[in-house]
Amino acid sequence: MASDILYLARRDAYAAFLTAADAESRVAWYRVEGRYADEAEALAAVDTAYVATRAAFNVIDVEGVGPVKEARAVLERLAALNRSGNRNPEWKDFKASRESFVEAASAFLRGGEPGRG
Repeated sequence: MASDILYLARRDAYAAFLTAADAESRVAWYRVEGRYADEAEALAAVDTAYVATRAAFNVIDVEGVGPVKEARAVLERLAALNRSGNRNPEWKDFKASRESFVEAASAFLRGGEPGRG
């Protein structure tokens, strides 16, 4: 029973992190496309997305097991997408790091333990 609760909590934490990371990448995409009225609006959206992604990451990081390393890589790729209003972000790198996180999270939830801390 306790293991079921822990499984569900981790699954939800990983899903929340992915959702936040996807929202932050969407902000970067919209910024590149010029969908914000001005740079101030774009930066406000980046800041809001950043806070949500870091909050979701903290839940994963505090426990210190599972796909922490892979989650950090996603954060690094997100930072690169938003760095200095990057007009030519490396989407491929973000997608690869996101996929690595998904694979590591799935393996950890199935009972494998890749990505310990």
